[in-house]
Amino acid sequence: MCTTRPGSSIRAAQTSAASEALPGLVRGGAGPNANPDNSTFQFSADPSQAWMMQFPATHYWEYGQWLDPYTSGELVRDYLMRALYGTFSNVKNADPEQYANLEFDWMAFVAAQGEFRRYRGDHVLTENDIRNHTRYNDMPVSNDGFFCIHCAWNPGEGKYDFRLKDWIMDVRDQQPYGIPFRCLYSANIDNLLMAGKHISVTHVAGSSVKLMGNGAQHGVAVAAAAFLCNEHDTTPRGLYDARLDELVGLVDRLNGHEHAPGGRFVAVPG
Repeated sequence: MCTTRPGSSIRAAQTSAASEALPGLVRGGAGPNANPDNSTFQFSADPSQAWMMQFPATHYWEYGQWLDPYTSGELVRDYLMRALYGTFSNVKNADPEQYANLEFDWMAFVAAQGEFRRYRGDHVLTENDIRNHTRYNDMPVSNDGFFCIHCAWNPGEGKYDFRLKDWIMDVRDQQPYGIPFRCLYSANIDNLLMAGKHISVTHVAGSSVKLMGNGAQHGVAVAAAAFLCNEHDTTPRGLYDARLDELVGLVDRLNGHEHAPGGRFVAVPG
């Protein structure tokens, strides 16, 4: 699934009104606001809202959920560009006088990816593990953040195939949770380590671990694991079986990011 975010690309005081002039392009309510006289960009007319609720338009522009991201990546990117440029053109043509000064300021030319292909490890982290803060003996790093699920139309179902059917966000208890090391290596490829959106999780759990800061934490753990595998001529599973304390200790020394309130996440079994 690939995403592009048009909200930050268009700047004009009347952008939200222009968006609403095209039914179906922006989900109900105000669209993105961008005042050319104010350098501070906001997605909602009500900046007092929690920041994750200030995206009525941007996260709904997506395409490619039913395509192979490896073989159709350029198609997905080009299709989204056509949708964005076409929409901008429609807005300009709908009322040329009113939107004469509407500017297309910026658009990423590399489509971002949402959920990606996940690999199975010796453990599969679940939604319940995250919600219940289940503790395992092999949690070298923590993650945090909400559940964020992008719901696509079935092919041919929606009016616009470059827009989402729905977007579900659940902030849960806003507390960090641990990531087992067994989620970071493959169950059937001896020397494969994973990080980010590839790790061994369920669909719903993956909607939280996919956040970029979380992937960086996985990266610290797998980098340390790769180093120890080379040093001891072993596999990731071999680290789990015989050198887990050494791995956790190395990650703790490398990881200076304070995820948990009041200090680092302490990887101890529950």
